[in-house]
Amino acid sequence: MSIENVRYAAVNRSSYYIPVYSNLVESQIHTGGKTAGGTRIGRIYPKEFYTIIPNESFYVTSFKIWFRDGDGVTRYGYIETSEGVTLDDYPWLSAQEPFHYYNSNGSNLAAAETVTISGNTYRVFTVTNYPAKTKKSNGEEGPTLSVGTKIATNCSTTGASNHGYMLFRKMKSGNSWINIGSESYVFVDLGMSYGTMPNDRNIR
Repeated sequence: MSIENVRYAAVNRSSYYIPVYSNLVESQIHTGGKTAGGTRIGRIYPKEFYTIIPNESFYVTSFKIWFRDGDGVTRYGYIETSEGVTLDDYPWLSAQEPFHYYNSNGSNLAAAETVTISGNTYRVFTVTNYPAKTKKSNGEEGPTLSVGTKIATNCSTTGASNHGYMLFRKMKSGNSWINIGSESYVFVDLGMSYGTMPNDRNIR
């Protein structure tokens, strides 16, 4: 896959490190006249996840992201997907995939387990290391999910203002799958401040 211009959590499935920059700068060789530049503030590692914040134009090849830097701080940054308008895309671009496709076995990425609920297919994850906060669609606090809670989703959509939170629709209660709280979905904190790699992800 490639990067879509929508808000969602993505996983770097390539073997390349993706450089992250502090801001956008003028460029005569990039579509839209902009490219990621300024100070290099980090990088996305292979198998690491981050979230995309859509840009205002579908004709711009750089994207704002929310990521965890080398000091463990979650912050904004920019990545560039193309070497220039007449040049190739970077080789890692085709290997950026939605978060909900891949789970973690504790050391590596693995295809997420699926479950059918009321005729719909969802992918299953577990709150692993720390309780996970949630937010309702209106931004209010939702229920906190305890360690061991299994949750299910069919997309990787992130919050409009809470970029480290991802949409989940169901949680397991006993042998049944139920709504998380009183709404049909909530946004669950992915725990980016704790870790974004397969071995330290909180939602896996």
